[in-house]
Amino acid sequence: MLNRLDLYEGLQTKSTYVPRPVAAGLTSLNIATLVPTAEADRYDIGNVRKVGVIIIDGTVVRIKPKTPIRRLFAMLMYARAPEMLWRDDSVSFDSDADLYSTIAHVFSLVTKTAIGGGLLRGYVVKDEALPVVRGRWRTTDQLTRRAGHPLPLEVTYDDYVADIVENQIIKAAALRLLRFPVLAPSVRSSLRQSLRLLDEVTTLPTGIRPPRVTVTRVNARYQHAMVLADLILSDRSLEHREGSVIGSGFLIGLWTVFEDFVGNALGQALHAHGGRATTQYLSLLDSAGQVTIEPDLVWARDSAVDACIDIKYKAERNGKYPNADLYQLIAYCTRFGLESGHLIYAAGDPIAGEINVVHGPTIYQHALRLDAAFPDILEQVVELAAMISAPSLRSAATKE
Repeated sequence: MLNRLDLYEGLQTKSTYVPRPVAAGLTSLNIATLVPTAEADRYDIGNVRKVGVIIIDGTVVRIKPKTPIRRLFAMLMYARAPEMLWRDDSVSFDSDADLYSTIAHVFSLVTKTAIGGGLLRGYVVKDEALPVVRGRWRTTDQLTRRAGHPLPLEVTYDDYVADIVENQIIKAAALRLLRFPVLAPSVRSSLRQSLRLLDEVTTLPTGIRPPRVTVTRVNARYQHAMVLADLILSDRSLEHREGSVIGSGFLIGLWTVFEDFVGNALGQALHAHGGRATTQYLSLLDSAGQVTIEPDLVWARDSAVDACIDIKYKAERNGKYPNADLYQLIAYCTRFGLESGHLIYAAGDPIAGEINVVHGPTIYQHALRLDAAFPDILEQVVELAAMISAPSLRSAATKE
């Protein structure tokens, strides 16, 4: 029977009993900071940096986020496929579930819906040796492989089958989830039912990143399942490594979810005001080209940078945000000749703070309330875009 250890994102330092192999695993995966105490196998645990679930040496470690699971899931999906716009009421959520169990639950539901009415099929080119001509006869291969024998015939033909990449990816994700021992029985049963329908589909090799699939009119009903399958098969999913106490699981840093979500959502909202928004905008800071910078989001119009935005998954402390964030954004503003810059945080006073740097730019600090309903969070982003694009806050950007 598996033991269980519950941790919480942003956990204040707490003395907890942790078996030594588990403590080593938590440290190696950079999940939290553990400081040994005078008592054997007891550690002061703090600074929990990731959320999800992982099995380490027979212990299930669940790390729950401060943000409600349904809100976190909506942001995670929006960052990967903004056009899907998951609603809070799209599916039922267990408020006590961990993130990976939630992903598995939703994947089982959308997969059942996607393939329940029949598997998607497509044409696949096949090279085979057959007793009759089908498609195109490969005469060169016939001569080299068959040494003049008339049968079987080396042919190439198009076959309309279910063994296509979309079904292969969904099958791979279902198999990955079923290897995780801590799944709700209902989810496990649903996944097995889906696998029975996918029986004729080829199993992809483990450890190989599946190909990207473009959404079209033909495969649109698979879109939700494909987005989740890609997440399940991503490098955030962990598999057992030979000789390691670390088993299967799924871990993700909340800062990546927040930065990806805000970058995508704010970029789209700024697009409505003209110009083009670019995430992770790589540029050079110095004239010699030795120092690179990469603001989280840059909004440019007419070949000029109009706004520079940095996104931080941090909360204010004692009414203040870290000074290092200001220094970083001041450097960005200096590089692009901006009179103002914007810092966006995940918590704090939602009213924009304003810091007028001596002989430098004005830095505006904004905060999103993540405890709001997801449509309300998107509305906050739209209002933020209107504020950033307002003439009173825009800088006199120089031409690049």
